[in-house]
Amino acid sequence: MAGSGGEPLLDLRRRDFIVLLGGAAAGWPLGAWAAAGHPRIGVLSISSAERDAGNLAAFRDGLQRLGYVEGQSVDIDYRFSNGNADALNGLARELLEGKPHVVLASAVSPTRAMNRVAPTLPIVCPAFSDSFVPSLAASFAHPGGSVTGIASDVEQLIGKLVELALDAIPGTSRIGFLSNPAGGSMARFEQQVRSTAKSHSVEVHTAQVAKADDLGGALQRLAAEKVQAVIVPANGLLISAQARIVELATALRLPLVFPTRQGVVAGGLASYGINPVESYRQAATYVVKILKGATPGELPIEFPTKIELVLNLKTAKALGLTIPSPLLDRADEMIE
Repeated sequence: MAGSGGEPLLDLRRRDFIVLLGGAAAGWPLGAWAAAGHPRIGVLSISSAERDAGNLAAFRDGLQRLGYVEGQSVDIDYRFSNGNADALNGLARELLEGKPHVVLASAVSPTRAMNRVAPTLPIVCPAFSDSFVPSLAASFAHPGGSVTGIASDVEQLIGKLVELALDAIPGTSRIGFLSNPAGGSMARFEQQVRSTAKSHSVEVHTAQVAKADDLGGALQRLAAEKVQAVIVPANGLLISAQARIVELATALRLPLVFPTRQGVVAGGLASYGINPVESYRQAATYVVKILKGATPGELPIEFPTKIELVLNLKTAKALGLTIPSPLLDRADEMIE
């Protein structure tokens, strides 16, 4: 049987199906391409490929456990801004050209950038925070939009870094705080730090770091203001520059307190917070659910399964500090 143009009707139907499938992929509904079976995931990170290597390895491991192997049953496109928040919009548009079906966005800033260029595209963030509510998600229990993920700032963790500094260095009365003014969560982080510090009659000295070249001057100012510890919040720029921060702070004999273990491994004094590697592995579960047809807005924000305290005894010794025994007893890990 032939169509009106002389083509076999079967060929017309096949062509129409292919056109329909292409249109579905462009608009990100999942049903049509799921049957064809070769989804595409985009990854947008404000950090660097090197810094995110461990996290992304865990993400791929999580995918593989669920039957999605990169290069075989799923394609993954990566974009890294190397700490430059201004580059995120352009990188998000680049990712969009590949027609991803879901995007893993590493933090608040890349999530917002991706959502700006593709408001309906499903996004999973392994560092979901209160900064998403209500602009990108109605609530943790019922996100309602196109963004979901794993919570990062549970139990007011950034404020607890103040208490960790006080426990690690008894007698501390001045604490420094490195702040990237472009960070999507930075105002909330600083508010938590100041609130906790005030309750302990501790002064907070903030030094802004808008680019990596600002680090030297910022830490020198904090040293001149005689802070006894410096809190380094989770932020793409600061994570990318972690090794440099440790190097500069060590020369100035400034103890560093981080929200994740990676900062302590790099040479910081202490950390208390989630393990981002596990959050990325958890995030793979949400990505797969979305690839199989789940709606992000109907997936409640998950909370991390473990919060860990890590101490670097080698760093403490180099700084001439003796960490009190009660804190040592609470540690999940000690680096010697």
